[in-house]
Order: sequence, then C-alpha cells, then structure tokens
Amino acid sequence: MDSKHHVYINASQIRAARALLNWSQDELATASGLSIATIRKIESGHISPRDKTMEAIVSTLEQSKIVFLSSGVRVRNNDVVTLEGDDCYLQLLDDIHHTTKGKKGEALFIYADPRLVTEEEIQSFRRLRKHGLKWRFIAEEGNTHIFYPLEEFRWMPKRFFKRNIQVIYGSKIAVGITIDRSRNLTTKILVIDSAPLAESTRNLFEFMWENCRKPPHTTAPEIYE
Repeated sequence: MDSKHHVYINASQIRAARALLNWSQDELATASGLSIATIRKIESGHISPRDKTMEAIVSTLEQSKIVFLSSGVRVRNNDVVTLEGDDCYLQLLDDIHHTTKGKKGEALFIYADPRLVTEEEIQSFRRLRKHGLKWRFIAEEGNTHIFYPLEEFRWMPKRFFKRNIQVIYGSKIAVGITIDRSRNLTTKILVIDSAPLAESTRNLFEFMWENCRKPPHTTAPEIYE
C-alpha cells in the first residue's frame, strides 16, 4: 500500500470497496484485525480514524484487489503486481500475511539469504508464524545464520545459488527482479497470481528440497520457534 494516500480515502469508498468484494462489516473487521464497532463508526462518519487504523483497512482491501481512485474504487483486474522500494520485501511479507491469513498455508522461499534479514522483517515473520503459517527455505550452502529450526532449511550448492528471492504462497509466486548490489537489497518484486504457475513452481521447489541437504548447525544468535 502507498501509505501516503490513505488520508484521502473516505467512508463511502470503504463501503463501496466492501460492496465490490461482497464483504460484511464483520468480515472487513476480521480481515483487518479491527473491531466491528470501529468499522461501523468509521463507515458512518462518527469518528476520524487514526492513520494506523486507516492503513490497516486500506491495506486489507488493497490486498484483496481493491484499487482506490481519487473519487471511487474499482477491482484490480490484472494478476500481476509490482512491489517497489527499499521496503518491498516487507510489503511482500504483508501480502503473504493477507493471502494466507486464516488458511494455515505454507510459504516456500527459494534463494533465501537469512544473513540479510532485518529486525523488522523478523518481527513480520513472527507475526506470520503466530497466525499459523508454515514455511521452508532453500538457502546457499554454507550459510549457517539460520534463525528458525534446521528442519525448515535446505542448502543449495553454491554453484547454483543466485541471490534473487523467489517465494511461492497460495496461488502466487513472487520474484525479485531488481537488486541493488551495492547494498545487497532487493528493491523491486513482481508478484504473479496464477494457480498453475504457483503449482508448477511448488513442484520444482519440492524436487530441490528432496535433493538438497539439511544444514548441520546454526550460528544465529537466537532461534525462533
């Protein structure tokens, strides 16, 4: 979500977005992590929500393919979304959260480099875990900075490893397409919503998982269960 634009979104747009999704106020409240009383007050215009509250609502609706316009809303009709900026990986983790929330699914990470994970990203991972998400990572052989149980990691031989994150979750596959090599930072991620593509890539992941070995130990200062 572009956090700069949510201050311009009004109650009628939220109601219209719900109508397009055929959501009740209770469903929006559950999806956004807010109380139904708060949703009712916002939509009726009885309160002016704080930025954080409005951001939760807008983010939830945008993750469900709602596009906010200057004077209305529409449903995004494409299946390809680009996440950009230094925080695009955090945006991706948010999308994984909204896509899998309540489904207890699994996210599969290829070309993962746990040495580069920030504290903010770790907190996002912990939130995903709290909501029941499982995951597995394929990382570079020799990388022992593993902050989750070793059973959730496999090593890819160095000669095949390229730092270009790929993630399969739900019906989506995310691919890092722009990397700032000077900072070891992914700055653009392409997210494709295609069940057949996600399934075929998931099968490729399973093949790699079965043929890569588990790391023998970790040197991470803390392990999160």
